[in-house]
Amino acid sequence: MTTKLRRITPQSLVQSVHTLASLPDVLIRINVLIDDPATQIDDLARAILCDPALSARLLRLVNSAYYGLPNRVESIASAINLIGQRVLLDLVFASSAVNLFEGLPPTQVNMDQFWLHSIVCGTTARLLARRKRLTNGERLFIAGLLHGIGKLIFYSQCPDQYRKALDLVERGECDPVAAEQRIFGFTYAELSAELFKAWRLPDYLRVAVAYHLRPDHAPDYRMEAMIVHVAAQIASVFLQTDTAKLSTGCTPEILAVPAQLLRLPSESLATFSGEVRQSTAKIFAMVRPGATPDF
Repeated sequence: MTTKLRRITPQSLVQSVHTLASLPDVLIRINVLIDDPATQIDDLARAILCDPALSARLLRLVNSAYYGLPNRVESIASAINLIGQRVLLDLVFASSAVNLFEGLPPTQVNMDQFWLHSIVCGTTARLLARRKRLTNGERLFIAGLLHGIGKLIFYSQCPDQYRKALDLVERGECDPVAAEQRIFGFTYAELSAELFKAWRLPDYLRVAVAYHLRPDHAPDYRMEAMIVHVAAQIASVFLQTDTAKLSTGCTPEILAVPAQLLRLPSESLATFSGEVRQSTAKIFAMVRPGATPDF
């Protein structure tokens, strides 16, 4: 007797939730504006102002101790000018994703830990893509950030069934990915990729997420999938390593395998942990205000 739920598919789970099936309006507008070379700061500011909650978070971020400005920033245009358009897009994506799942109870998932791991993965993916000099590599932040969002869809839409998968893991019968495959017939990676498809994000991002568990199986964009694969592994190591090691950078032993997988010289990752910490702190401060990064 199989435990697979045949009537549940990635498509049905994403389409069953109206708030998931379409990209948030403010994100669509900002994404289009940033891709348009004629866009001015004031154009972006007007789009941000359509979302009061996002406006408040943006101003709170630029006026935080992280930036340490001598004078308070009062306008959205000034805030955008300070942080830059790329960081703005990162923040809007992260903020929109966090808001979609704000109501999940803490008994199901620790959201601070989940989003910290996701943001570390996103910033790591971008930094690795830079070192590989990939075209559109900056956008791999989005793939890293949302690579695990399928887990939240499972938690929110199929809590009882997902509990069965977690029980299999706790009993030592299989690992989390195998448990999802046994219960649902697909994994969180496929579910995350379905959300990318529904949001009409670029194919290279969707494929990178869909195949990040097995990048060698990707039909194309294998390097992008490998970068997300490696970024997720590095994120897990970062958040399990003690602060003393992180403060001086990850050890060569930790970075040796990622460097080998991506065919990067190990010295190119010498400053990696400091860069990841800095980028992560900036984004985490906005999307999870009041929480302290545990790394």
